[in-house]
Amino acid sequence: MNRRWYETVPAAYDAGMRVCGYTTINLCARAGDKNATTVQVLADGEPVDLTGAVVTAQARHTATDAAPALTATVTATEEALGIYTVAWDGDAVRALLNGSASWSGVWDLNVVQFGETLATTPCGGRLDALLDVTRD
Repeated sequence: MNRRWYETVPAAYDAGMRVCGYTTINLCARAGDKNATTVQVLADGEPVDLTGAVVTAQARHTATDAAPALTATVTATEEALGIYTVAWDGDAVRALLNGSASWSGVWDLNVVQFGETLATTPCGGRLDALLDVTRD
């Protein structure tokens, strides 16, 4: 299917984002927190049925780095409505920081729809990782 992903800016969607077109979403992930964001993918302003799609998200220090610094857990909330939760594991964020107070990089969300071989990237942006203040 030929989808148009480049239409509007995001609007609030329950503690998350509705994305249509490539949408820049800058995120902050804290060490020790659940760091979950809800994303809904739209085409022509309507929810995209992503049933059977493979949806992944990774962060790297720069887009040209070979290996990801973090890989998110992406969970389908309502596949038929294109709604997913993207979560950056707090323990993985702590390991990435390795005692530093902060880290900055880039992230994106890739969607490979059932029967297709190329990914679509509906959103991404900057990812800032921060050490939590209250911790063991």
